[in-house]
Amino acid sequence: MGVKMTKKIGILRGREDNFPNALVEAIIHKGKGEVVAEMALMGAGRLGEKPVYDLIYDRISHDYPYYRYLLKAAVERGTYVIPNPLLWSADDKYLGFTLAANLGLTIPKTCLLPIAGSTQLYDITAASLRNLKYLDNPEWQTIFDYIGFPCWLKPVSGGGWLAVSKVHSPDEFFHLYNNEIFHTKPVYPEDAGQDMVVRNWLSRTLVFMLQEDIAYQQFARCFYIAGDVTTVRFEPPDRVAGERLGRYSVDPDFFGPELLARIETYVRKLNQALGYEINTTELLVKDGIPYAIDFLNFACDFDINSVGAHLADMGVDKVSDYLIKCVTDESARLQSKDNVWRNLIHGGFK
Repeated sequence: MGVKMTKKIGILRGREDNFPNALVEAIIHKGKGEVVAEMALMGAGRLGEKPVYDLIYDRISHDYPYYRYLLKAAVERGTYVIPNPLLWSADDKYLGFTLAANLGLTIPKTCLLPIAGSTQLYDITAASLRNLKYLDNPEWQTIFDYIGFPCWLKPVSGGGWLAVSKVHSPDEFFHLYNNEIFHTKPVYPEDAGQDMVVRNWLSRTLVFMLQEDIAYQQFARCFYIAGDVTTVRFEPPDRVAGERLGRYSVDPDFFGPELLARIETYVRKLNQALGYEINTTELLVKDGIPYAIDFLNFACDFDINSVGAHLADMGVDKVSDYLIKCVTDESARLQSKDNVWRNLIHGGFK
């Protein structure tokens, strides 16, 4: 009879402390020596290295992309990584809204925009843009008529409200759109010329979209963990007033049984179709209709100082259970199930 090998889980974290620490403790306690966990350490990558972890739970590579290169290689070497770094690299907000609409969810009116000031970007000339259709004033007006004001100008990738602006008029839009790409943090503050070159190069990827503002009556933030959905009432922070944290409250009566069931059906449908395992989905409810507005939040907020003890404990309990299942029973891994990415690879969403 062979010796049963201990399974090892690595937690990749950022600035947070209480949730990752509690998660490691819960896994060690529940694993009873058969499953252990620790904060993952990732240094220089060497090709051909044997995997250190059976599973890595990633909560920071969206802010520090170096980790994602290592994680993609780890997947190839047999480590199970949540979220799958290959899926995350393929995803973006515009594609996500397209897929959500194809799944039958209601979404805000959305328009993808070409990079503003494209000919100002490093090594881009008018000849580089001969396939790009120039938008004249009448065409801009049709976009404004379609989206309406106020609306939101936001990057097609990224998060944390970076470079997101609420826009109230065409003049305000053009001011932001034509200047936002150059409002990034200096990379070389001691060398203005080099700094502009590098920031121009970085801004090549800063593509924006314009999105309808939903005048909602209810805001639902839904924690999706391996098929289980917990829906809470959410009051977003007032960014203008300098607030950083929103307010959460577990109040099922706020939505009512029928609306709550509809919201959670949407959330399961969306996350299962996209192959997401641990995620936060946000919906705004206007006149009884849920609008899916954000569904790419793999590093769910389980900080006790933000969500409170009840939701923090729920996150630790359910996430630890799922991670342990993934290393002890491969059939429990949701990435192996059919999802929209597999369909896209083979010719489009069905």
